[in-house]
Amino acid sequence: MKAVIFDLGGVLIDLDMQRCFDSIRSLGVDLDAQSKASDMMNLYQIGKVSTEEFIGLMLRLSREGSSYQQLLDAWNSCLLTIPEFKLEFIKELRQLGYATYLLSNTNDAHWKYIAENSFPEPVGNYFDCCFLSQEMGMAKPDAAIYESVLQQIGIPAEECLFLDDSTANCEAAERLGINCINVAVRSDFREDVKNCINKCQR
Repeated sequence: MKAVIFDLGGVLIDLDMQRCFDSIRSLGVDLDAQSKASDMMNLYQIGKVSTEEFIGLMLRLSREGSSYQQLLDAWNSCLLTIPEFKLEFIKELRQLGYATYLLSNTNDAHWKYIAENSFPEPVGNYFDCCFLSQEMGMAKPDAAIYESVLQQIGIPAEECLFLDDSTANCEAAERLGINCINVAVRSDFREDVKNCINKCQR
């Protein structure tokens, strides 16, 4: 085993999506009735629309008097914290000689908020590289995103361990030969990672 690849939301950072949706609805946006908003979310995740375009659409759908900043804050309200023990564990892995990577389906606003507020040190102190759907123009569980990551890091699939809270994302990675741990949301995955690494080293 040479590399450990982490998902972000649900694996590292704690999320409260209901809080986000409730905050947006409180500004008058009816997400259930707005298929256009849902379509824009999907496009936003793979970088096909900008933050200004996405929040601008939500603003047009919101109650009169709502502001751009209110919608942006509502959108980011799902982002909670990354437990310190998870950040320390990533650094321990790096000290042991493992390459560590981030592979996340995310968007520009969320990533900027997380990078500025959730890491006590520069992100580069935790990951050799961050692979973000919004920058890559593709998203998990599309096989192409895993193939692109493997090509860029230059490490064979069987020498990589991938952690994700989505069963579909893990299954897609496993089909390419990547070792996976389907992590329960907000769980302590440290022993699972250690056990998997030890098993693969035998």
